Amino acid sequence: MTRRFCTMLLIGLMVIPAVRRAARAQSGSQGAVTVTVKDVSGGLVPETTLLLVDTATNDARHGSTRENGEFTFVNLHIGTYRLTVTRAGYQSVSVDAVMVHASETTDVPIALKVGASSETVQVNASDASLLEATSNSIGTVVDMKQIEDLPLVGRDMSQFARYAPGYTGTVGTGASGSWNGQPLFSQGTNIDGTIGSSSRMKIFGNATPAVTARVEDIAEMSVQTDQLDLDQGFGQALMQSNFVTRRGSNQFHGRVFENFHNSGLNANTWRNNAIGQRRAKQIYNDFGGNLGGRILSDKLFFFGSYAEQRIPGGSIVSNSFLTPDAQAGNFTYTGTDGLQHTVNVLDVAHSYSSSLPGDINSVIATQLSNINGSLKSGTTSTGSDPNLNDISWFNNNPRTIHFPSVRVDYNATQKLRMSLSWTMTYDIQPSVSAPPFPGSTFSDMAAGNKFKNYTTSYGIDWDISPRLINQFKFGFLYDVSSFAYNAKPLYATNPSVSWPLGPGGSNFSGQNYQLPVTSYYPAFNATDSVSWQRGKHTLKAGFTGYHEQDHYWNPPSGFPNYSLGLAGGDPALDAFTTNSNGTLPHASNSALKEAQNLYATLTGRISGVGGTTTVFCPLSRSTTACAGTSPARASTRPAPITPPIRPRSSAPRPPAISSSPASSTAIRTP
Repeated sequence: MTRRFCTMLLIGLMVIPAVRRAARAQSGSQGAVTVTVKDVSGGLVPETTLLLVDTATNDARHGSTRENGEFTFVNLHIGTYRLTVTRAGYQSVSVDAVMVHASETTDVPIALKVGASSETVQVNASDASLLEATSNSIGTVVDMKQIEDLPLVGRDMSQFARYAPGYTGTVGTGASGSWNGQPLFSQGTNIDGTIGSSSRMKIFGNATPAVTARVEDIAEMSVQTDQLDLDQGFGQALMQSNFVTRRGSNQFHGRVFENFHNSGLNANTWRNNAIGQRRAKQIYNDFGGNLGGRILSDKLFFFGSYAEQRIPGGSIVSNSFLTPDAQAGNFTYTGTDGLQHTVNVLDVAHSYSSSLPGDINSVIATQLSNINGSLKSGTTSTGSDPNLNDISWFNNNPRTIHFPSVRVDYNATQKLRMSLSWTMTYDIQPSVSAPPFPGSTFSDMAAGNKFKNYTTSYGIDWDISPRLINQFKFGFLYDVSSFAYNAKPLYATNPSVSWPLGPGGSNFSGQNYQLPVTSYYPAFNATDSVSWQRGKHTLKAGFTGYHEQDHYWNPPSGFPNYSLGLAGGDPALDAFTTNSNGTLPHASNSALKEAQNLYATLTGRISGVGGTTTVFCPLSRSTTACAGTSPARASTRPAPITPPIRPRSSAPRPPAISSSPASSTAIRTP
């Protein structure tokens, strides 16, 4: 297990002139509104009373313009707001649709006309110049209305980050790209202000969160490609994808959806048709729904959603196996003379030296029998190698992905607001790793993967006064990947053996075993910031920090891995010659090597033993002596496999065995 501790604390203090500048949103999940009030002559109007109301929850914010005629509402939930501007001696102004977006500042210029304050001028959003002029951030807000109308497979929104201006890469290929020429490790994500993905593998790009950002869960997505504030990006990102979950309102809203399709009308592949194999069955079913509303009017709101993907499909898997003739030792090849030749490698070696075995090893014979018995469960075909045939079969791998999401918002008072959100993706693939051969004999060698990821975010906004606002936010990312989680520990009672024939090595032998590997990368982040508007200036102070841990559980070790073959110095090497009068007349070098490998496989000759195990040093042994324990090394005379080839539980603890290449041979004890 490897473990990495990562922690960082940034303390930022900004004293910035308020002219054309305002405090921006916290952690990319909220927005701000800057109101500038002037009279009809263009003069700035201070001490103007402002009222900003969230139309979904009736949450009201109060403020008044400063000497420069400006005021900024910060830490606003995304959505639609109604702004009312009043001042004695002037007509009141009401703007009904002020849009607030994550990580952006909405600028609302107001022109007051002289008149009675009881008179109200109604301004539509299209009439007001709602442009972001006080912020120098570079980013894009993705239009949710357009996305919801698209037939997205998987309903994953994160892919749209690649359509933001500044992206360089091939959209739709899944390959990593970059924004504005920035390096891949500068990318970051967040969901409701919580770190969206672990930084462990940021060198390959980090623009997609570990939790799937689904259409039914996300209210808005924005992409910041440069100029992030110190309280955004957690000090580890220059480009950031921000996802904000949906929230409840005073009105109840819900939806249900179903996305279903299958492969009934899709054509089969040419290869499958050629070998008589049906196409892999594919069924895609993505369904779910959500509901949001109020628990207490104007106070307590909820939103919840659940979706599920069910894909009861699989894939066509193939492998190679020895032909009946090859299993009997008959090796067929095309010589350099253009003719086809067949020789029996068992007879060749035994005739060369009676000390060389001329019969099939009993352990190998048993394994060949198991492979032959599995062939009836698949579709066999003639391979390009005359000594090997192919088998294909359908590996059933149903996949289920769960997407729950919950959010609660509580407006305790007009000065204190809290929110809590939780979003998860739970992906289960029980048979993603197929067994080496079909049938019941090898069914225990299948294994699956599962991935469980969720983010939790808790935030508190406290309006100490209209011009002094504090925000605290805490987040937690749970990120676990379990590979071969359901693999049976066959390695404990069976050897792992690699045959030097065919494309698959140990997979070709049918004696490879899935080993579980688990990684866990939790990440915590906390942010606290204070925004103070004083005179013509805006002061921001606070801290942001994150703590990340890396846990990695390696697969089990302590069992040997056998590699079959003819090692250097094996007398069987000299039994095969390629001259015109040799035992393999007119054989090419590749044919010679294949014949030697066939003989080594059938007779079970070991060319190497690899694996690792722990060395326990007795107290009487010195550290130097213990450290000098020798790893596996080559011997001059490999031994054939004798049944049973498995470690003895009653044997003394062996010395350390390091992973050795195929050219090495049996263990040499120190």
